[in-house]
Amino acid sequence: MQYANGGDLQNYLKENFEKLTWDNKKKLAFQIAEGLNYLHNENILHRDLHSKNIVIHDDNAKITDFGISKIQDNTTTFIGTIGVASYIEPKRLSDPNYKYTKPSDIYSFGVLMWEISSGEPPFKDCDNKTVAISVISGIRETPVPDTPKEYENLYKNCWRQEPEQRPDIKEVLNEFKKMIVGIKLRKGICNVFIY
Repeated sequence: MQYANGGDLQNYLKENFEKLTWDNKKKLAFQIAEGLNYLHNENILHRDLHSKNIVIHDDNAKITDFGISKIQDNTTTFIGTIGVASYIEPKRLSDPNYKYTKPSDIYSFGVLMWEISSGEPPFKDCDNKTVAISVISGIRETPVPDTPKEYENLYKNCWRQEPEQRPDIKEVLNEFKKMIVGIKLRKGICNVFIY
């Protein structure tokens, strides 16, 4: 695998948050969305999307760790809850037999957007049981002051309680394209590390 000189997203935010502008933050989130778009277009579910599975190389975000990824089809079910509780959608936290779908990845992406806005891991001072009870009850992290409204609205839509109310990845990308007018983005480079 190519070396990621910025480390994982969680560490990158910890070390660089104070110097990141909103344009930088939107760019990181957009790049993750592009990587997720690539996976979903190939009908692949990541199933473990969190800030330790995003790496930064030359200030660009890439999705990694496909250890529990699956091709989405109507016959595949996955028993058990695997992953980091604060990024797992409410339906799977309350029922480990609940089928993982693309909206499950979208929920995790919404949590990542909040993390990029705050510089902190979600529910960082809570144990897994407290996180699960909170998320199942509809509790989410509080928006950070001065978060651009369109960015905040997008991540709140992504982490909605009901999967069918979440946007799909195409809608997410369209919202980002409205937000990031004037931000220079790389074109033609896949934001996924496959190893």
